[in-house]
Amino acid sequence: MTTVDECPLEFSKVIKKTIDGVIGWLFLLAILTGAISYFTRKFYTDIFWLLILVFIAEAVYQYYYYKLYYYDVRKDFLVIKKGVITPKETILNYTKIQDVYVDQDILDRILGLYDVHVSTASSLSGAEAHIDGINHQNAETIRGQILKKIRKR
Repeated sequence: MTTVDECPLEFSKVIKKTIDGVIGWLFLLAILTGAISYFTRKFYTDIFWLLILVFIAEAVYQYYYYKLYYYDVRKDFLVIKKGVITPKETILNYTKIQDVYVDQDILDRILGLYDVHVSTASSLSGAEAHIDGINHQNAETIRGQILKKIRKR
């Protein structure tokens, strides 16, 4: 049985990532609407429908991201695979791992989610080597499993 089956992601991760994505799109749409309104001297009224479309597209994307998210604490290495259009797989040998920690951002606190970060000497580890969107018990379990493997080395 894989770690993702034993310690699954929380579905509220989809909600969090959708909110994150929509906030970014909302900011971009506000800038574009302002620019269009300024240059055409008309207010762009279809922004509401565009925002609804963006929200639906973002929610569908995040749902598939959630379904395809994979991680496993194996005997010799940690595997993390995520992404929909261009999936990225990170494989970390336990001898390369320098630190494992659990944290939350503000939306994580609101939704009760935690992230497990694994850091190595590589600059990519901060962006790629983390498991996000799990509950506190599963975060501590995964952290403990990784630390146990590191200590064995």
